[in-house]
Amino acid sequence: MAYRLPTQLQSLIPPPAEQVQQRRPWQGTLTLTFMNTAQGVFQEVYVTAAETDGESRMDLWPRRFNVFMSARRVQHNDVKAWVKRYTPPVCALMPDNLSDPAANAVNQANFSNLCRMLLENQMLAMAPWGMENLPGAGIMIYPTSSSQSLLVGAVFLSLPFPEFAVYQQSGRPNPVMGQASTSQHQYSYGGSSRYPAP
Repeated sequence: MAYRLPTQLQSLIPPPAEQVQQRRPWQGTLTLTFMNTAQGVFQEVYVTAAETDGESRMDLWPRRFNVFMSARRVQHNDVKAWVKRYTPPVCALMPDNLSDPAANAVNQANFSNLCRMLLENQMLAMAPWGMENLPGAGIMIYPTSSSQSLLVGAVFLSLPFPEFAVYQQSGRPNPVMGQASTSQHQYSYGGSSRYPAP
């Protein structure tokens, strides 16, 4: 038997063309890389990501990111202003809920520690794609001042990271971002303006 909505309720449902399709959140691992020793220190954090603005193509993301800390301090207010100006796709990253209580507590603590480290040291975390089907740089991750259970990611699907987002990889600054030629790239998100440092 088919049921029909009352007429007064039908007007509240947008036509199919205007309905927003719900996308599944991404779940995976951030392998944090700290290059403050000769060998490097690694730590895994299990996270969930959800789109907040723009098309992030989470269906193409790898299940694991190697994440590197920025090589210099960057004022987060300047980063937020830059993202607002050039409008790349943006996602929210949260700690994943693990079934094992002990492992979940450790994961929550590791995520909070990452948020606090980025916030207190005015740092960014860079997550390169590490795969050929996405030609861009990856995800530029920065904290919010209001929560240690939430990070924001600016997604670069086809373009390089901005020049201020230099990070350490294998003990050396990321060579792509150290080249002056990257300043010649133009963002398609917010017009044809080149992206300078904030």
